[in-house]
Amino acid sequence: MTEESTPKRRGRPATGVTPKRNVRIGDTWTQGEALSKQLGVTMTAYVEEALQRENARVARGLRREGPSRSG
Repeated sequence: MTEESTPKRRGRPATGVTPKRNVRIGDTWTQGEALSKQLGVTMTAYVEEALQRENARVARGLRREGPSRSG
């Protein structure tokens, strides 16, 4: 016999709904959740700000190094 199952429906979320991103970073994520709650901001805002700071830090470091010498 063949078992038929209904596949999960994927696609766009409802208007105004942001899908949760699933990442596996363990205790770091848990600590971020707790800190974002203490600050009174969403986890999305907390992560976005952290990524903006990290992107700026990396960009500064790359500017200091100058053109890449690998090739």
